[in-house]
Amino acid sequence: MIKVLYNELDGPEGLTLRLEAAGHAGYAPAGQDIVCAGASTLMQALVSLLAGEESTRSDAWDEPDGPRLAVVADAPQKPWVEGAFELAKTGFALLAERYPDNLRFADVSRRGERGMMDLQLFAEGGEGAAPALSAAQTQQAIASGTMKPGSAKADEAAPPAPEETAEGTGGEGGESESKPQPPRPPLPERFPGREVVDGLHSRWAAEEALMRRVVPEFSLKEELRNPEMRRLMQLPGMRMADAYRLAHYNDALRQAAHDVEQGVVERIRQRAARPAENGTRPGSAAVTGADVSRMSRAQREALERKALHGERIVF
Repeated sequence: MIKVLYNELDGPEGLTLRLEAAGHAGYAPAGQDIVCAGASTLMQALVSLLAGEESTRSDAWDEPDGPRLAVVADAPQKPWVEGAFELAKTGFALLAERYPDNLRFADVSRRGERGMMDLQLFAEGGEGAAPALSAAQTQQAIASGTMKPGSAKADEAAPPAPEETAEGTGGEGGESESKPQPPRPPLPERFPGREVVDGLHSRWAAEEALMRRVVPEFSLKEELRNPEMRRLMQLPGMRMADAYRLAHYNDALRQAAHDVEQGVVERIRQRAARPAENGTRPGSAAVTGADVSRMSRAQREALERKALHGERIVF
């Protein structure tokens, strides 16, 4: 399901407008999903309209649950900028009304109740209700995919077609058989703003390749499951390596402490395995049977050096 959220934030200069859409519609296979195409068209049209305005910006993220696109207009805005947001909000409200299982729209601003279109305006029996669709209009809507064949409104609004007589009606239930829908044409692969998303993916792929040189098991898809890593990657100008170090700062501290502890233990073990010097070794001193009167001066000096190092000389 695509989730669309509109909000207005109070600031010293006025209201900041924000419209965000995230997720997949799941209405039809890729390339034939008309709900996804409608939502993408609304967001990309808003991005294109606001391109060049200093007070507006747009951001895109590729998350595990699907793409997310946000458009923000800082205060103060020009009147036509507010009108562009109202147009996008109205489009999303109509999509949410027609496809409630695939798109959800929420206006959480304070003036949302006054700004939202009255979706019950087109309900049957409502004041100012729109005229019912004709049979030809209903069939065209079903064929184009904008109306589901089993919709209650379609069944009530569309009278039975001339060819749907006793031959096309079940003998027991009396319900007409739905005609197979013609295949929908594939959607274009390129759309306005796709260059921004492609550039972001290319930069992330290059940074991921550099990260794997240092951390071979690194995977951006797995790292984005970490909320802290995902938050850091959304910051403007944040590099992937810096975000990874910050997200795993505590892990790095624990690893460094473990390495220091292991180094101390290893040095203690090596010192314990080192052979003790003669002066510190327990036991009797060295015994020699040499005759001092027959020793040369060099031999006597050697014995003197041993004695200076703590060794006992016994003759």
